[in-house]
Amino acid sequence: MSDRFAQVYELTAHRITAPVAIQALRLAGPIDAHTRILDIAAGAGALSIPAAFSGATVMAVDIAPGMVNLLSERLKPFPNAQASVMDGQALAIDDDRFDLAFSIFGVSLFNDWRTGLAEQVRVLRSGGKACIATWKTPPGGGPFLVMAQAIRAVFPQSAPPAPPGGFIALADPARIVTELEEAGLVDVHVVEVQAMWQGATGQAYLDELHDLHRFMPPYVALDEQGRREVDQAILRTLDAYTVGERTHMVSPVLIATGTKA
Repeated sequence: MSDRFAQVYELTAHRITAPVAIQALRLAGPIDAHTRILDIAAGAGALSIPAAFSGATVMAVDIAPGMVNLLSERLKPFPNAQASVMDGQALAIDDDRFDLAFSIFGVSLFNDWRTGLAEQVRVLRSGGKACIATWKTPPGGGPFLVMAQAIRAVFPQSAPPAPPGGFIALADPARIVTELEEAGLVDVHVVEVQAMWQGATGQAYLDELHDLHRFMPPYVALDEQGRREVDQAILRTLDAYTVGERTHMVSPVLIATGTKA
């Protein structure tokens, strides 16, 4: 929720979420100066910022004050864009307000993800489009994937944390279609894309991701010895993702769009 986490997230995660967000904008478009866009669980603005560059009216909401503080700064140059603290499961927004409503790696993490989907559809005008992006396989992509593999290598007898229910449900393309239709959408389409995270490798990777690791609960729960062991396992895990002197991690992502009847 903190300002610091928002800054760390922007530096380390945008490189994988932003390309997905741009693909989502293209799939849900066209977008112009008359388009009203809602970005739910907007994070640090992977979708909101390029949407604002298009000239659209953009409302970005996130439950984390730190994310909203950062995004408000990023959106200052755009008079028709704003960010607000808001729960995506209970949007304080009137019905039928937006032309496009997005949730990029957001609604699938909600405790009540079906209510989140229903809220996303509720605020759309008739004929408006909803779009969600979800990871196809847990635990997601980029550094979270490496961390999960490293912890499993060091603690093979420990069960990994269970993914949120929406993460599992919306990792299945057929299930996405069913759930979006039940939420009130028609003409639902799901496409699979590949999201790539790129960065340093070896010790430089650990240095670059140090602050993000300190926000990952499984890592934070370890004592110093456990963290050292996991750090070494991360270095070994990176070998499979190293191309030249860079880390390249590719993870499958599902992007779904549907139209409000």
